[in-house]
Amino acid sequence: MLSPIHLLPRPTSMPGCVNPLRPVLLAMTFLLLAACSRLDLAYRNLDLVIPWWISTYVSLDDTQKAWLEPRLQKHLAWHCRTQLPEYVAWLEQLVRLSQRPKLTATDVLGQFVQVRDAARDIAVEITPTALGATQSLTPQQMGELYVAMDERNVELREEHVAPPLKQQVAARSERMRERVEEWMGPLRPSQQARIYTWARDQGDYNRIWADNRENWQKELRSALYGRHNADFPGRLTALLQAPETFWTAKYRKAYPAAEEALARLLTDLFNSADEGQRNALRRHIGEMMADLRGLECYPR
Repeated sequence: MLSPIHLLPRPTSMPGCVNPLRPVLLAMTFLLLAACSRLDLAYRNLDLVIPWWISTYVSLDDTQKAWLEPRLQKHLAWHCRTQLPEYVAWLEQLVRLSQRPKLTATDVLGQFVQVRDAARDIAVEITPTALGATQSLTPQQMGELYVAMDERNVELREEHVAPPLKQQVAARSERMRERVEEWMGPLRPSQQARIYTWARDQGDYNRIWADNRENWQKELRSALYGRHNADFPGRLTALLQAPETFWTAKYRKAYPAAEEALARLLTDLFNSADEGQRNALRRHIGEMMADLRGLECYPR
């Protein structure tokens, strides 16, 4: 079946959407997202990538960097030891699903649940480090963080919300077509038309998504303002591990419908795939499994 990993209709699915206090989560979760033959190179350089991501929001001093480094190494070792075998097992499950003549939307929705569970496991793992890192931020660093968040919000709104709805639909359709073709190869006109219908039916989802993202950030700012208070650990833990608690009413209503629409889209694309496209999909999944198993840190 078509992997749903990087297509889920959640706040982190829009291009460039990064919650600034979850760089470790995102850096390791991108292994789930990568459709990349250089997975080994990417994974071996996560210890360099993660600090770079953090530094795009906050300039860490030497003491903070020294505190963070061993914790990043611990998280990466945990991830490789416990999570990568789970990802391989999940990909093996996708191969079995891809061998069925037909899929249902329920089959695909079940895969979404597994992806969310994997992301939550990583959030739980990195929460203590996020707590320590945020409690060490200086007022100047807090200002840097807020400015960076605001600037990124403006960029995302200009790209995804400001254009006329017709233009948003066209861009949404093009992004999805490119992502699907990474897995299945060139799509037929009828399949491209199905993607366009899906994109059109999402309507004003970009605005709902952006509002929800900024609402999460508002809650984050409120928590960080009291980061030396006794209730801060609980507040930040909830933001990282249960972000759905902070969804806006509109996003809470739109998300299930968007997820179901995506499941139907992927189901229709798979069920309409010819043998060449199905073979391309299985080959791609197989390459990802080989990449993961080939990592030096993968349990033997």
